[in-house]
Amino acid sequence: MPLHFDVALLHAPSVYDFRNLRRVHYGPISDVIPSRPVFDMYPVGFIYIVSYLEKRGVKTGIFNVAARMLNEPRLDVSKLLKGIKATLYAVDIHWLVHAHAPWRWLSW
Repeated sequence: MPLHFDVALLHAPSVYDFRNLRRVHYGPISDVIPSRPVFDMYPVGFIYIVSYLEKRGVKTGIFNVAARMLNEPRLDVSKLLKGIKATLYAVDIHWLVHAHAPWRWLSW
């Protein structure tokens, strides 16, 4: 039985689906961010959001889809996302480089 959240915070990779591309140009910003070029680190603000909401009784979950995609090459992202049950879904687009994957997800 899947868990249900009031709020599901989703972190996308910079490029979807980077696993199927032979070459990806990540741009100059990936040289200065302390993570892999697919930006697998979710924003630190997620921790604050979860802390704030949980203290007020809002069941919240963080789903780092970018890291899961790196660590699980055969991960079916569509199946993963459809399995996350929540009242509200929030996707971080804290850098322009994160804009590609979330828009692809919305097309499903």
